[in-house]
Amino acid sequence: MLACSLIVSLAASAAVAAPTAEARALGDTVLAAIASPDADLRAIAIDRVRYGLKGDWFTRVVGERLPSLPPAVQAAVLSALGDRGDAAALPAAASLLDSSSDAGSRAAALLAIGKLGGAADVARIVKSLAANDPERAAARRALLVLGGSDSPAAIRAAAQAATGVTRAALIEVLASRRDRAALADMVAATSDADAGIRQAGVGGVAALGGPGEVEGLARGLLKAEPGGNRDEIEKAIVAICTVNTGREQATEKFLGVFKAAGEADRETLLPALGRIGGPAALGIVDGMINDPVSRKQGLAALTRWPDAAVKDRLLALLASSTDEGEKKLLLASLIRIAPLPNNKLNDGQKLELLKKTMDLCDRPEDKAKVLERANAIRTIETFRFVVPYLDDPALAEPACRSVVELAHHQKLRDAHKDEFVKALDKVLGTTKNEELVDRANRYKAGQTWDRNKKG
Repeated sequence: MLACSLIVSLAASAAVAAPTAEARALGDTVLAAIASPDADLRAIAIDRVRYGLKGDWFTRVVGERLPSLPPAVQAAVLSALGDRGDAAALPAAASLLDSSSDAGSRAAALLAIGKLGGAADVARIVKSLAANDPERAAARRALLVLGGSDSPAAIRAAAQAATGVTRAALIEVLASRRDRAALADMVAATSDADAGIRQAGVGGVAALGGPGEVEGLARGLLKAEPGGNRDEIEKAIVAICTVNTGREQATEKFLGVFKAAGEADRETLLPALGRIGGPAALGIVDGMINDPVSRKQGLAALTRWPDAAVKDRLLALLASSTDEGEKKLLLASLIRIAPLPNNKLNDGQKLELLKKTMDLCDRPEDKAKVLERANAIRTIETFRFVVPYLDDPALAEPACRSVVELAHHQKLRDAHKDEFVKALDKVLGTTKNEELVDRANRYKAGQTWDRNKKG
């Protein structure tokens, strides 16, 4: 305890510039305590590294001792040096990263370099992006926190020069750093031959893109082969036009591209148009539906709509259509959009639309889909709509799933306990699904159920 007291009491008076003899003596005491087998004493000493003794002389002395420490202690000291904020620790952290074979020590060294370093350290950190975790995760974190005005440009240059998983990781880092200067490279990445790079590019553009990226993405979409690459670029366009800042202007840009496109290109752009939605897009789609030549494409776009603004059109088309394929498509769209969050309807209106849709269903499989979608509307009225179907042999199983899913929400369940207990008893007497049985029993007993740790 005497050593502890000495460390704590003298640290505050240690020299900031050239160390006094007293400061050097205290430094030696702290260093000895860091190497101590006494965990409590060691923790106090490491805390003195973090917040106590000042001066880059002490930073360098601690760094020199790193190779002689056990890996777990190295990691703790490196964390303290990173928090200390003294760049004098950089050479020691870099040396340990180059020499150590311990994953924990290497990860700690990377994190310290990220906190203390700058553009000159990017290349060293990037090498670890190809390693396994925890080193890879630490390298990514180091690049995220790396300071210095030149660091963003250095990371962008590294991303341009990299390939494979390293390039994908660097694009993700740039996106997380909100580096809009990298957007052109991200747009180019959406058409890369490497799926991981494409995914990173799409994620970056979807997160940061605006009106300026729409035309480039649209060109990429038109060049892409059907399948994964085209779908990924489409997702980025939709995100820019529906979520990001400047989405109204982005939508105008996309509509301009669509109107100027030839017939074949319009067919490629049409799915994105439907998913973007909005009054202007609806005008285009309505015109296509009214034209026998383009009706099929127009209906396909309408059924991709992002909200329930088109519900009345879908209902009217469903009522008037004599084509079984069209009717199936329109019905599936109504089932999809009715319970969507943020779809311009309140919970009561969502349920009312779902009930109307159920009345239009003839096939048991469509009715089952309605019941399964119903649990997204978390109200007692929805529960009461679903419960009677527990008695229908053809629909009992999807009804069981929705009842149990609604019971998952404790506030709803507790507010109507008797009704839920009765329905859960019926579920237990109906379903053979072991997970549903387990959940129903738990909810009846007032317990919770973790989706991520089933059972």
